[in-house]
Amino acid sequence: MMRKTSERTLALAAVYQAAALVQSMGQTGNAESEAVASSLYSLFQQNPASTADVYGGISGVKLGLMALRKQLTAPDTENLEVPKYALTLLVLSGKLMKDPDTLGIISEGIEQAHSKLALFEHTHSNQIAAMADLYRQSISNISPRIMVKGKPLFLQNPDTQNRIRALLLAGIRSAVLWRQLGGSRLQLLFSRKRIVSDAEELLELLLETPAH
Repeated sequence: MMRKTSERTLALAAVYQAAALVQSMGQTGNAESEAVASSLYSLFQQNPASTADVYGGISGVKLGLMALRKQLTAPDTENLEVPKYALTLLVLSGKLMKDPDTLGIISEGIEQAHSKLALFEHTHSNQIAAMADLYRQSISNISPRIMVKGKPLFLQNPDTQNRIRALLLAGIRSAVLWRQLGGSRLQLLFSRKRIVSDAEELLELLLETPAH
């Protein structure tokens, strides 16, 4: 059974994963497909048995675990977008948890999308568009707003816009989960070694897990 701190670190890594995928979409118009699928998958998990199950297993957050470890041990001072997006998602999640009306809008929208899984899987363009629209209806109305940087060619593409917004919603979902597991911004300041240790242990578990 995973330690509480490890579960919290996994949720935090999922926030960083969403942030990294958003950056990639803005800069290149694309992102690692498996990581995108895992992040989107998390939006549709209503009664997961564990934190890992939210993402289809620890492997679903591998990219995020690597991004989180890098940020806390050897941050790239020339690339501040990922940590900026991640920290903003954490701030927004705190405001969201105090806003029952907006939480209700998100819950209802996800429930509607979940009811259509038999017709459209979670990575289908219809579902991504629905999640993007849900983000516009809810999170976009809360400050601070996330301004995604990138190339106009990609940022002006409707499909890319939908993926970015859906991934930001997934990041919010993980940020809320992180808070529900006891996460706080003070931990990011004073428990960095613990977070790095947990992330490294989780990555080691992936190396030890045999491929199916």
